[in-house]
Order: sequence, then structure tokens, then C-alpha cells
Amino acid sequence: MGPLHHLIRKEWILLGRDRHSLLLLFLMPTAFILIMSLALRGLFAGHGAVAVTYVLVDSDKSRASAQLAARIHAHPEFAAVDTPGDEEALRRLLRSGRTQFLVLVPPGFGASLDSGEPRPVRLYAAPTLDAAVVKLFDAALREAAARVYLRRSLDGLGPNPDGDSGAADRALERVDALVVSPPEEPGKSAGPTAVQQNVPAWLIFAMFFIAVPLSSTWVQERAQGTYQRLLSMGVPRWKLVLGKAIPYLCVSLAQGALMLAIGVWLVPLLGGDALELGAHPEALALMIAAVGFAAVSFALLVANIARSVEQATLLTGVCNLLFAALGGVMVPRFIMPPTLKAIGACSPMAWGLEGFLDVFLRRGGLADVAPRAGLLVGFGCAALSMAAFLFARDRRG
Repeated sequence: MGPLHHLIRKEWILLGRDRHSLLLLFLMPTAFILIMSLALRGLFAGHGAVAVTYVLVDSDKSRASAQLAARIHAHPEFAAVDTPGDEEALRRLLRSGRTQFLVLVPPGFGASLDSGEPRPVRLYAAPTLDAAVVKLFDAALREAAARVYLRRSLDGLGPNPDGDSGAADRALERVDALVVSPPEEPGKSAGPTAVQQNVPAWLIFAMFFIAVPLSSTWVQERAQGTYQRLLSMGVPRWKLVLGKAIPYLCVSLAQGALMLAIGVWLVPLLGGDALELGAHPEALALMIAAVGFAAVSFALLVANIARSVEQATLLTGVCNLLFAALGGVMVPRFIMPPTLKAIGACSPMAWGLEGFLDVFLRRGGLADVAPRAGLLVGFGCAALSMAAFLFARDRRG
């Protein structure tokens, strides 16, 4: 057996002794995936999940107010909360966060539609709501009110000369036909679900954190003179680097397989959406391998820059947090402002995340993910080349 085999075996022994780091690499992304996929399911809801709760108080009890309430109740992403109480009690309920919107239909609402002084519906939103959610509900409420007003106006015209009394319904059907959304292809959606966003995001984050155990053992062995002794015995530097990289690359691939399995089987068991792996497993395998290679190469670069375990841990944490913040791991890139989105496009985590979304969300194959995988491989080659250069210059091994 050659020296490379023994170097790889040595790394597996060291990894087996460093159980705390292994637990960090597997338990941390598992916890984040479960927490974020379940907590943000409503925010990313795209499959009919209820995302908005509201209380509607109808003080008018007219036909128009009943039509308005029926239209709001029929919205698939709004859920009515049946909570009796006066207006002040309901507003306290709103401030406490137990519901998100309060809709008050005033007395005389229906009768005022025929006059020049309509009595408006009042809408109150919880103070902590996202502005986009408020605009969504406000637009839905305005559309419902407009349709009620249109129906009442058309009904007021009476039947047409041919005796047709359904003019209002026919007019509203024409309004609905003005805009048509094409049916979605199977497996496609307008945006990622919580599990489609969070499984690859925290998987990539965890894979890059492999720099912590790798750089720690590298710094310790360098300080102990292990590499000097191996070099003096004629072991090439490239075998030292490869002997360190191969076991950690295997750990990265294991991370990828386990986190995907959690998204497919464990998240739905806890009430979340199941992760669909797409139609091209070869593209998914390419992305996992590319992210793993980039992460291990970055870890080797950190190991050759740092001069102590503390420096290696700090450098890994700072770089990974910056990569994650800009790359869409912590905050999805589709809600970032354009300037920050452009800056984040330089993050290797952004390349990895977009590549996974190409597979999960856009049903992409090898040709679709090749540009993202190429960027990751290029980043890995650059980091590995810089690590080899620093290793060659280091007289301590």
C-alpha cells in the first residue's frame, strides 16, 4: 500500500476521534433545515397553504356586505378567524399577533353604494406584518369591493331588451377572461417552497463549514512537525494535500445525501412540504460534487492561511457568514434589492444555491446546471492552487 492510502487512513482515524466536529457538520444543517422549512412554510407558500389570517366583522348584514365577505373567504391563501368581541377587543387581538388583519364593514355599506358618499370598509393590519403581505391583502379586498360595486351597478340597469336578467354575471365573466394564466407544468412553480429554499441553502452552508475540522487538524499537524517529517521521508506535497482532501470530500458528499434525504422524508413527516429532487439526478449529483469540491478547496486555503486553530475557526466563520448572507442562504436573493443581489452573485454559495434551484424548481438537466457547477469548480481550482502555493512556501511543512 502506498503513502496516499496511509494518509487517507490517518485522516479517517482523526475524523473518528473528532466526533464533536462531525456532529456539528451533520446536526447543524439538520436543525436549520427542519426549523426554517417549517417556520417559513407559510411565507414561501405556493401550493395552497394558508398564509394569512384575518377577522371580518360585518356590521351591515346586507346583500352587498355578504358578497364582499364571500369573496374574501373564497381566497385560497386567506383564513378567517371566528373571534367574537367588540372593535377594541379585536384590535387588541390584532396587536398581540394572534391574527394578521381586521376587516370592519360599517353599517349602511350596501345602501351607500347607490349614493355619492360610500361608507368605506376599514382595514387594520398587524404592526409586524411584511409590507408585501399587507399590499396583497389590501389588493384582494379592493378587488372584492370593486366586484361587489360592479355587480350592484349592472343589476341596477335591469334586464336587457331581450329579457336577459343575467347581465351582471355575464359582464363579470368577461372581466375574468381578460387575463389568463397558463397552467403550470408539473413540478414547476413560480417560486421556491420553504423546503426547496432551505434544504440546499443550509446544506451548502454546512458543507463550507468543513473548513473548521480540516483546518484545525492541518494547523495542529503542522505545529507538531508532522508534515516536515513526512516531507523528509520523500512524500510529495501533492499527496499530503490529496490525502487530506479525499476523506473530507467524502464527508461533504455524505452531508449532501443526508440533507436531501431529510428534505424528502423527514420534513413532510413533521408537517412541511416534501422536497422533490427534480427529473435529472445526474444534474443533482454534479451540483453536490461541485459544491463539495469548492468547500474542501476553500478549507485547504483557510488551513494554509491560518497560523493557529483560533485563526482558522474565526476566518472560517467570518467568510462563511459573508458568503451565506450575500448568497441567499440567510435571506433569499429574490427579495434582495438589485444592488445587493448583484454583489451576492459573486458568492460561491449563490452559485451553488441557484444550481440546486435549477434542478428542484426549474427541472434543469446537466446543460442547465453546468454554468453554476463550472463557477464552483473554477473557484475550487483557484482556492486549491493558492493553498498549494502557500503550502510550498511554508518552510515549516
